[in-house]
Order: sequence, then C-alpha cells, then structure tokens
Amino acid sequence: MASAAGLPATLVRPDTNDFAPRFGFAWRPRGGTKFVLRGGYGIFYGTSSLYRLDEASDTYPFSINETYSAVTSNPLALTVSNAFPEARRRVGGITSTNGQDVNQASQYIQSWSLTTEREIGRGSVLEVAFAGSKGTNLPRRFDLNQPDRRLEVRQADGTFPRLFPEFQTINYIINGSNSIYNSGSVTVKRRFSKKLFVRGAYTYAKSIDESSNTGGTIAAGFPSAQDSRNLHGERGRSDFDIGHSLVGAFIWEPGIAKNAILRKWQLAGTTRSYTGAPFTPKVANVSLDLGEAVRPDRTASGRLDAPGADGWFDRAAFPTVPRGSFRYGSSGRNVLDGPGFFTFDLSFSRRFAITEHTAMQFRWETFNLSNRANFNLPLTQVDVRGGGTINTARGARVHQLGLRLEF
Repeated sequence: MASAAGLPATLVRPDTNDFAPRFGFAWRPRGGTKFVLRGGYGIFYGTSSLYRLDEASDTYPFSINETYSAVTSNPLALTVSNAFPEARRRVGGITSTNGQDVNQASQYIQSWSLTTEREIGRGSVLEVAFAGSKGTNLPRRFDLNQPDRRLEVRQADGTFPRLFPEFQTINYIINGSNSIYNSGSVTVKRRFSKKLFVRGAYTYAKSIDESSNTGGTIAAGFPSAQDSRNLHGERGRSDFDIGHSLVGAFIWEPGIAKNAILRKWQLAGTTRSYTGAPFTPKVANVSLDLGEAVRPDRTASGRLDAPGADGWFDRAAFPTVPRGSFRYGSSGRNVLDGPGFFTFDLSFSRRFAITEHTAMQFRWETFNLSNRANFNLPLTQVDVRGGGTINTARGARVHQLGLRLEF
C-alpha cells in the first residue's frame, strides 16, 4: 500500500503551488496606419509523462518479478486456491528495474512572442516575428545505478561499485531537464487578385536541451545520459532542432475560360525546404568494464566538404576512447547535421455541387513532384563497417486521386 510508505495513492506527491500567469496585447497606432504590433507571454504547466511509466509495472518503489511454476509430478504444488506457494516462488528481474522520483517538481514552459505586421502596397503583408520558450523541470530518464568506473574505486573482483549494489541498471525518471528555444521568422503574403494568393515564410531557429525525450530517442539522438552523475553534460541541440526552414504556398483559380464550369477548378502548391536534423556519433562495440565509452572522442569538426550517401561525416575525427582509459568520450550530443530536405507538392481540385447541402470534390495530388531523393540520417556508429553512410531515403514521387462526398 502506498500509505504504508507515507505516500498518496498516486505514489507521487502533487505540487499545489503552480502559478500560471498569461497576458497578451495588440497595438495599432492612431491615424489609420497599416502597422500592427502583437505580443504575449505565458507560463504553462504540464502533467506527468505517461511514456515509459509502464516500466514501473504499477509497483512501488521498484518492479520485482515473481514466478510460480507448476510441478508435473505434484498437481497440488500449485493450485487456484494456493496460487502463490512459497516453495514454488522464484524471484527474477531484480537486477535491472525502474523507478521514479516521488517528489517530482512540476514541469512547466514559459512561452513568449512578439510580432509586427505591415501592409505593403495593395494586397501585400509583411510579417516579422520572434518567438521563444523555456522548459523547466522536464521529464528525463537515466541510469540511477550507473557503476562508478574509476580505477581508484575498482573492487577486488574487478567490478565497480554501484549506488545500490543489490541491483544493476535502474532506469529512473525525474523532472530534471531544461530546454530553451528561440526563433525569428519573416513572412510575406500577397493576393494578386481574387484568383491568386501566394505566401512565403523563412524561419531561423535554435533549440537546446539536455534530453529531448523521456527515455528514448528521436531519429539518431542519444537515448540516455553518458554520465548519470553529470546530467547537465548532455546539454546540446535538441533531437528535433532545425536551423533554417523555408515554406512557400500558392492557390490559383485560373478564371480564364469562358465556360463557367472550367473556371471552378483550383490549382494549389506547397514547397518545403529545411536543413537537416542533428545526430550524435556513437560507438557500437564497447566494453564499459574495460574502460571504453559509448561516445567517442572528437578531434576535429567531423564535417566533410562534399558529404554524400557513401560518406556523410569524417569518422576519423571521432576516435573511440582507448581501452583502459576509464573516462567518457569528449564528443558531445547532437554535434553534426544530417541531410537537408526539399519537396514540392501540387494539387488540382474541383468541387461539384449536387444539392443545396451536398457536394462532391475531386482531387488529384502529387507529392514530391520533382522526385528528389531526400535522405534519412546516416548510420551514426563510428566503429562499424558502413558507419557514416546513408542507406535509406524518404518516399519518392506519389500520385493520388480522390473523391470526397460532403453532406
């Protein structure tokens, strides 16, 4: 029972002092100017992440698995009325387990924005915006029981001490990670006529955190802390950080045909282009007990002048930590960029009215019209054959026809 340990039924003590102010404003100077200024700030609290909490198996404080097996020669050794006999009890799963802090601080994010809009000429609007956010007490997972692999504390049997010697890995979840995000964007919108609308936007952004996911990875990031005693050492670019992005779109209704039916067709297109996501060079074949590290050292930038699918980064710049060094690799988290992305999508559609409240829409759509090869992230292991190469890509050009009934 949770009460026996002095805890509420939820196992985690709630924080009832969360204060979340929010405000915003919009200002337009007098005199009918075509300029407007908007801004806002707010604090938003989050709830406990359900991701990875299934590992705790709804037990306190750690999950311990017990099994009770039947005996062929003695059917009465395990029965429905005596389903957990002490003689048949086998304990397993106690060497590696999971848990979470019962005094979790509330996770929250501060968000702010400032936007200016100005009408330029007739039918054109220029927008310049700044947006940012700061995450505090975000959830993260790490090995609470990571061995202290220093030669001076090495034990006589060759092993290294753990905080809880009865266990091995303890995947522990705490609200102890932080993040910061800032972005600037420029957007231009133009309506040339009632039949043609064009929009383009460019964004430059930077996102930095200490963990981008509660316990797993996004794409080719790093799943946990290299050093559980130095969680802030994982501070780096977020797994989802995208530096530069450019988006464009248009909608055009030709309106040049004399036949009214032909004038109701619509042509629309969208293009997206952005720089690659970051990734972390790692070591695949590693023996921690022999003094190696899961991340390599970094002796140079590791970037190539002409990267390609057969070699995206310089593996020679990331040597593995020598055996017997008993130290962590100097290479940081998410220090390299993956391939960029570009696509142009096009659609051709027409809406046919059937009755006053019923209509049929026909659509022909093409995704990745130019059939450009958009590569995925490279193989990040520096000590394996094929490390640094790319062998997968995103989808090729796709055509799609569709009918939609509206009623």
